[in-house]
Amino acid sequence: MSDDDLVLLITVVVEAADEHQARAACDALSSRTGARVLDARDCSDEEPNCWAVVITEPSAEKTTHNVSAALARAVRTFVRGLGDGFTTPRVACEPPTAWTVLDEPELINGLVPGAERVLVEAWAGDDPFGAGTPRDRSPGRKT
Repeated sequence: MSDDDLVLLITVVVEAADEHQARAACDALSSRTGARVLDARDCSDEEPNCWAVVITEPSAEKTTHNVSAALARAVRTFVRGLGDGFTTPRVACEPPTAWTVLDEPELINGLVPGAERVLVEAWAGDDPFGAGTPRDRSPGRKT
């Protein structure tokens, strides 16, 4: 990965009984997008049986002189790739990140059973969450 690569972090809030069930609910989305599950966290203190599953994948978008445009394109391209029912979302951007929230349960349930909302983020440069992308394991990376 080079400095002009972007990484996508997708956080799915899903109703599930346990971590295994939460991760399994995201299998179809992971298979469809080529993303991989990084983590699943219990957020039941907010809502009963609530889990946040984080998946990641590199974006095909490259940054140029306009980082904001590339970040927004990465988010929009990912969302449009989810299917015909997903319209071009409004994207918030504050480099090094851009994001949108999909909060139409009836639509996202087709991708992830039991999903309530999905946060789609694009990041330029190092992933601040240490998502385990190849860049995070690069030889020059300080830990």
